[in-house]
Amino acid sequence: MKKPIFDSIAADYDSWYITDLGRAVDQVENELLQSMFTPNGDKVLEIGCGTGLYTARLAAKGLKVTALDISGRMMVKAKERLKSLGLTAEWINADVTEVLDQLETYNGILSVTALEFIPNPEEVLKKLYAHLEPGGCLVIGIIAGDSPWSELYNSKAKENPESVFARARFYSEEEIRNWKLDGMFELGKCLFFPPSVNSFHEAIALEKEKNYNPGFLVAKWVKE
Repeated sequence: MKKPIFDSIAADYDSWYITDLGRAVDQVENELLQSMFTPNGDKVLEIGCGTGLYTARLAAKGLKVTALDISGRMMVKAKERLKSLGLTAEWINADVTEVLDQLETYNGILSVTALEFIPNPEEVLKKLYAHLEPGGCLVIGIIAGDSPWSELYNSKAKENPESVFARARFYSEEEIRNWKLDGMFELGKCLFFPPSVNSFHEAIALEKEKNYNPGFLVAKWVKE
């Protein structure tokens, strides 16, 4: 298994979500993801569960979640989160590219800000799509290329070659639309405010105005 690059930031990863900027980003991303992730049954797979933010949200809906992540330290945080909330999930600590043939079939597969760190995401998505039940959905949320957010993370990578963002690639809407998966396709956009906002309320106000390129894209494929 490849070195889990997120192990080094697992301890402090969730602290960003309690800042004004982090709360605003989480709110708009979550609203879009929840509206688009509509599995046709209760058996779901999450790729790149991290510290379990979305794992908990899925489990709280009564879904039977299998959560996968390459980082053991992030998964420890995820398990602690679900235990504190009285929720349960199945866990797979692995590199998704090494266990694709071992996965079961699911009513829905969700991945949030993980594909940016996986080489050849189109090929991985095709193999994940094959693990959907008919009518099931594959939904990914990714940081958008050509946006103020990808510019920020690219600058962080240049400043610090050891940053996790030095291992990331950010995809444009055009690139995602060109990925060759079967089924019905839908694309959602959000994060229309830049990372330079000064408050939660400013961020939410700018989100409604949509004056900036979207910083977050949600792609959905439904298996026919």
